[in-house]
Amino acid sequence: MLLNHLIKKSVLCAAMLALAFGAFGQSYPTKPINVVVPYPAGGAADFVARFMTKEMTTTLRQPMLVDNVAGVGGALGVMKALNAAPDGYTMMSSDIAALITTPLTNVNAKYKPEEIKTVAMLGQADIMLVVRKDLGVNNLEGLIALAKKSTDKPLAFCTSGIGSNYHLMSEKFNTTADIKALHVPYNGFPQCMTNLIGQQIDYAFLPVAGPFPGFIDSGAMKILAIAGTAPSARFPKAPLIKSSRGFDDFVFSAWAGFHVNNKVPDDVVMALNKSARAAMETLEVKKHFADSGSTIFPPMLPSEAHAFYLREVATYRAIAKAINLQQQ
Repeated sequence: MLLNHLIKKSVLCAAMLALAFGAFGQSYPTKPINVVVPYPAGGAADFVARFMTKEMTTTLRQPMLVDNVAGVGGALGVMKALNAAPDGYTMMSSDIAALITTPLTNVNAKYKPEEIKTVAMLGQADIMLVVRKDLGVNNLEGLIALAKKSTDKPLAFCTSGIGSNYHLMSEKFNTTADIKALHVPYNGFPQCMTNLIGQQIDYAFLPVAGPFPGFIDSGAMKILAIAGTAPSARFPKAPLIKSSRGFDDFVFSAWAGFHVNNKVPDDVVMALNKSARAAMETLEVKKHFADSGSTIFPPMLPSEAHAFYLREVATYRAIAKAINLQQQ
């Protein structure tokens, strides 16, 4: 009788413990999640945040509120996210500029990339090397040869700004090719595109996304190569830069991700990661990425996604050091 009582009591205690641990495992999230977009509404990061969070609410079962905090090249939004409680209720819609290159160039970006933990890598766009339509070159080797001959008047390349990822990859290209060229930085791509089409600029690196492929289709500029690891789905005949001698490690993309403060607990990050991966499997999200010209990252656990992020940090930091890029 006593033995039966003790057994029943033990079973009851075990059941209560199981319920307790189960409840603990389901304790996140219990309230809305704030998603900081470090750019104005309507941009690429904002677009990604909105269609991703729309799907993620179905698995997290909590609202996800998009908060646009623009300024200082994305730094204001990142700092707001990092200054929030590290409990997983504040997440960032992120890109290379806000997390990596802005801290390299802007003294007002009061954080380091290592203070940030990766939740998920979402989508990426190929990067293409383009030239003005009448430059008279048809491939990478031709561009390099022309640049080496143009010593009296160096070729000019434009970027979306000093210290931008496009500036750094351009400098990496010039160094690898052993050429001297004139950097013409702009505040964004519109003027860069105007002058490239207007033939005042000779070459540039651009994302294979948004309006840019249309300029290739119309003949307003010419694509020479892709800075990726595989042929571009949009321009499958364009060769890979990494296939040229000396350019083995020349691989760049424009990516979007979700990141949090590195103090956010790993189990919370995993919950967000699972929700993001589930969203990326939906037809709606796949269509959004495809329509924007981007491809979805393969499924990655947080540790795998963060390893990718840290490699990106190391790549851009090394280029910045090589060209002696200073904070301003």
